[in-house]
Amino acid sequence: MTEITKAMEQYLETIYELQEKHGSASVTEIAEVRGVKAPSVTYVLQKLKKLGLVNYKKYRSVSLTPEGMVIADRLERTHQTLKWFFSLIGIDEEIAEADACEFEHTAHPETIEKLTEFVDWVKAAPKDPKWLEHFRRYQENGSYPGECQ
Repeated sequence: MTEITKAMEQYLETIYELQEKHGSASVTEIAEVRGVKAPSVTYVLQKLKKLGLVNYKKYRSVSLTPEGMVIADRLERTHQTLKWFFSLIGIDEEIAEADACEFEHTAHPETIEKLTEFVDWVKAAPKDPKWLEHFRRYQENGSYPGECQ
């Protein structure tokens, strides 16, 4: 199978989001969201169709195949995990969003797996665990609270 590029993954995500909102996506909608012209969208859709990731016919709506949905869903979960983690450590929401968009396409799967385990562990912890409170104090004043030393 041909390797899926970052750009292809971004198109799958766009189709996923439009499909969630409207049930399907059109070339025009995809072009608008991606900030490109319709011929560019058509070019990528043809590649994605050859890979079996989208259902696409000229002048018809576009939807993800089951295989495309698996990839898009994985990307969405990875994005949300990264964004949540970045927010947890105090990164501004806009920056967290932008960085999640970049990292989700470049991070090694093992990195994502371990980060997801960590995020799940933190989410299952009691509200405001002591270590997180200590970390936030460290961010504010650059020193460890007395009991952490």
